[in-house]
Amino acid sequence: MDPVIELHRIGHDYGRGPVLEGIDLAFATGAVTAVCGPNAAGKTTLLRIASGLLSPGSGEVRLEGTTLGSFAPIERARRIAHMSQRFECASGFPVRRVLELARVLVGRAPEAIDRVIDELELEPLLERGVGTLSVGQAQRVALARALAQLPADGVLLLDEPLAALDPRWQRIATTRLAERARAGATIILSVHELPTAAGVADRVALLADGGLVAEGPAGEVLMPDRLARAYGVPFELLRSADGTPIPIASPGAGADTLSS
Repeated sequence: MDPVIELHRIGHDYGRGPVLEGIDLAFATGAVTAVCGPNAAGKTTLLRIASGLLSPGSGEVRLEGTTLGSFAPIERARRIAHMSQRFECASGFPVRRVLELARVLVGRAPEAIDRVIDELELEPLLERGVGTLSVGQAQRVALARALAQLPADGVLLLDEPLAALDPRWQRIATTRLAERARAGATIILSVHELPTAAGVADRVALLADGGLVAEGPAGEVLMPDRLARAYGVPFELLRSADGTPIPIASPGAGADTLSS
């Protein structure tokens, strides 16, 4: 399957030393890819560069074989949706207006809004200003806004979309993302919780110190030796009820590092 988004020798530096160096990655249609790694590994920067919100210091991003920078912003928005860690919107905007603006911006049909309202149970929140929402509710609205913008075969990049959600909503959100991938979208999300990554992702890109430690099927990348190299603490594997290997930091081992 041909890749939709390709990153070639991507590097970036904010003036304090390199954040990313020599990253080569390709993301294909129909898969959920988790970008994992310790704090300051470069996950947010990578997603911003892949979405076109940040120009790389070096290297090139391609969308379906064409340099991403050659797309006009509106053309890019019709193919790529991005959800940041922090929900940014005027606090007095009602939720319904936020979703409608996302749809109208890229010319989606009204049904796109109806679908995400139903999927993320937003009906009770539609007339509320976003400034009145809890952090978890705002996270659901931010996810709904991105999904409303996303075409069926588009690319969705999400920066820590599950961080503020309780276990029920994490399950619902990951189910919705998997459904979009099965329908032909390309889903890329950064995830801190490795058990969550193991459960939701088809593929994993593991970053550390601005470099790519490994990329491939989740079960091959989320192995103790690679995780120890990335995070600096030992890991072990547990098994879920369906046999999925679940990586966890070894209890008690490297406690001084874990607490730092």
